[in-house]
Amino acid sequence: MKRLASLVRVGLKANFGLSILHYRIFKEKKDRWIVLVVALAAIGLGPTIYGYLRLLKIIYEMLLPLGQQQAVLAFGVLSGQMLVLLFGLYYVISAFYFSRDLEMLIPLPLKPVEVMASKFAVILVNEYLTIAVFVLPVVVYFGILSKAGLPYWVNGILVYLLLPVIPLSIVSLLVIGMMRIVNLSRKKDALIIIGSLILIAAGIGLQFVFSRSVGSHPDPQAMLHFFTSPDSLLKRVGAVFPPSVWATQALAGGFSGAGLRNLLLLIGVSLALFYGILVLAERLFYKGLIGIGETAGRKKALSREELGRRVSSGRRPVRAIFAREWRIMNRTPIFLLNGVLVVILVPILFVIMARAGGGRGDNALILKALTSAKPLLVTLISACFMAVSGSLNGTASSTFSREGSQFWMSKVIPVSPREQVTAKFLHSYIIALLGIAASSIVLVLMMRLRIDDLLPAFGLAIVASVTLTAVGMIIDLSRPLLDWTNPQKAIKQNLNVLFGFLADAGILVILGYLLSFLMKAGISRNGLLAVLYVVLLVLATVSAEILLKLADRRYREIEV
Repeated sequence: MKRLASLVRVGLKANFGLSILHYRIFKEKKDRWIVLVVALAAIGLGPTIYGYLRLLKIIYEMLLPLGQQQAVLAFGVLSGQMLVLLFGLYYVISAFYFSRDLEMLIPLPLKPVEVMASKFAVILVNEYLTIAVFVLPVVVYFGILSKAGLPYWVNGILVYLLLPVIPLSIVSLLVIGMMRIVNLSRKKDALIIIGSLILIAAGIGLQFVFSRSVGSHPDPQAMLHFFTSPDSLLKRVGAVFPPSVWATQALAGGFSGAGLRNLLLLIGVSLALFYGILVLAERLFYKGLIGIGETAGRKKALSREELGRRVSSGRRPVRAIFAREWRIMNRTPIFLLNGVLVVILVPILFVIMARAGGGRGDNALILKALTSAKPLLVTLISACFMAVSGSLNGTASSTFSREGSQFWMSKVIPVSPREQVTAKFLHSYIIALLGIAASSIVLVLMMRLRIDDLLPAFGLAIVASVTLTAVGMIIDLSRPLLDWTNPQKAIKQNLNVLFGFLADAGILVILGYLLSFLMKAGISRNGLLAVLYVVLLVLATVSAEILLKLADRRYREIEV
């Protein structure tokens, strides 16, 4: 147990790098700007959290007369568990099989169970932070609104600690089995990507089956029972992932028989799945791990002369650098799963949550009801959703970090920094466009968005993504993380990715304030959209120019 505790403690320090960050800020007195960025982000996100709480209160007050208020809890719980279930896959693969400390841990007198359990604990702590934004406001505010007693808060702590265990355990079991099969083949990287996609597709397919089984159109008597039964909406939401129902009823039930039964069920299933991980770890973990690192080692890195010859062999420099960037992303499973795949998973997560709340027609009616007073909101909310889906990945803010120690090639090849950055920008921007396209399809199919609302929203998202992509690249170019031995650090443990998310959120919040001011001024819909387009075009032009000028200076300054 002491060895496991030591492993967990070391893993947490390595994962968050807090000691190094503390030393650089307070001892070396470097990177102090990080404190300012975090403070500004906290201030900027304050209004967003306030708006989120107001929305929760409105929904709670709407459902209270029907006795369906527990569905608010279920949505919050389900959101957190779906995030873990969908995005935990590549996080588990990174931590279990591509972590840079595995080469040091394997030779030590440690059991596979201890190594696996320590990795699982570190991931679990990360997931607590991930779901906090979605789950904690719902749990805390629901308790305040319902004037819950001590049993609610005691169960709330236990439920929150258990919340990510079941989805993370399911993902871990699938990954351990998949990696054992993958390690039997010589083409491990390709099989890791294909296997991950199959697992994600299977998980999403099961969610649609569960939600569709309760999404059929009932007869009038069933509809009457649905609205009069206090748990009907809760069960419909929880049909997407039944453990969310257990967690919700454990919270709402407190120390009652139903509350304790569901809490014990949640604990029992969590322990059973975790025990399954330990059993598989002892039998399959090292078998699936050995040889994984050899795949990358057999790839031949291009020499300076070879890269220069390819770039100057008649292909246009921007096109050549773009192709190189595309290969770096697609041939590295961690980069592909954490970058490209995220822009597809965000709209899919929205689909799952939307189907949990109702069918396609129900969603369209809800959207129409919420925006009938202000039709402009349909366009603006849709544009925001598209922009977030396109930018909510670490591709742009890890553009230069992904090159690692091979960044020296970018410094010496006969291509100007501006052309290289232009090619890298196009690569990141195309991935953002992929997210915008996926979210557009979701809005049309699930929310039945009309074409006259879709087109201006699509245009706004495309223009806004220029700024969001350029800002992410500016952050990474200012302080690239080039000293890494494992690809997961370049994108999963890179603070630039976090700062990129915070900067994008800050920009969207500022634009929200601007739109609110213009709407209060009584500007017409077309006038407001015209102003917004102009503002976004100016921001795109300025951010792109800053990026290009920064490239000329930073390419000379960066040392590898």
